[in-house]
Amino acid sequence: MQQGKLQGYILRRLLYAVLITLGVVTITFILLRLGPNSPADRYLANMSARTQNPAQVIAAIEARYGLDKPIWQQYTSYVVNLFRGDWGWSFSTSLPVITLIKRHWIYSFQLILLSFIFSAVLGILIGLYSAVRQYTKLDYLATFFSFIGISVPNFWLGIMLILLFSVQLGWFKTYYDTSLSIFSLANLKALVLPVITLGTGMMAGYTRYTRAAVLDNLRMDFVKTARAKGLPERLVIGKHVLRNAILPVITIIMFDLSGVVFGGAYLTEVIFGIPGLGRISFNAIFANDYPVVITITLIGSMVVLLTNLATDIVYTWLDPRIHYD
Repeated sequence: MQQGKLQGYILRRLLYAVLITLGVVTITFILLRLGPNSPADRYLANMSARTQNPAQVIAAIEARYGLDKPIWQQYTSYVVNLFRGDWGWSFSTSLPVITLIKRHWIYSFQLILLSFIFSAVLGILIGLYSAVRQYTKLDYLATFFSFIGISVPNFWLGIMLILLFSVQLGWFKTYYDTSLSIFSLANLKALVLPVITLGTGMMAGYTRYTRAAVLDNLRMDFVKTARAKGLPERLVIGKHVLRNAILPVITIIMFDLSGVVFGGAYLTEVIFGIPGLGRISFNAIFANDYPVVITITLIGSMVVLLTNLATDIVYTWLDPRIHYD
């Protein structure tokens, strides 16, 4: 019965996700196309067509890509092509958008994955230890650094890390080297500062949430009962306390996992010169390259919606008492 209700819930959520995504695409498309500049302006500069009549060149480019049509016709054509698998053509790079995504997604993926592992593992472990050893020096130290990590903006932290470890000490390069193999130690070293920049704030938050959740569960009657039965403290903490305390922490982690795609990761890629989706989206905004901006916004929306759905499903696995009636 629970399985059938879960499947129905997933189908409803997927339907809502399609409607929400369509709404995001619509709003983004309209806002970008109502801007004061035409995408052909930047395209004209890339073609170095200044020796020609700019007005005629812009008109020709807009006619070629359908930019001279009414906005509702442009929108209809874009959505129809989107459902056909045609994500459009980048005006600023003269490449299909799908080609840009294929080239650059791996850089964002590796940054987000490593930052997620770094922040989640350390945050949960430090928060758990801080709660179990409450009011000790290490607990106060962890709390102090957690407040600092939450308060410091990641873009400022990234700049400070570059100045200290790259400029002053020379341990790392000041930019990301795209010539390195993705699966190499040199590439892993190049990602150390970006991962710390992106993951520090999240790790500080996970530490605080984990500590608070574990402390709440340590006061529960079932913990006293487990200890009264003579269970080892490691088993009491790991099996009884942590499993119940981890539920709210997972919610925060999953939301952060979806949010950092175009939040902290966006700025981190720009600061360290990582050619991921955030950086090409940043460049596309200034170029008024709306096919690229809309596509990356679409991907971000889908990631957020699917991650939220995955969070709800994981909840049922961790806590069988949850039902989708």
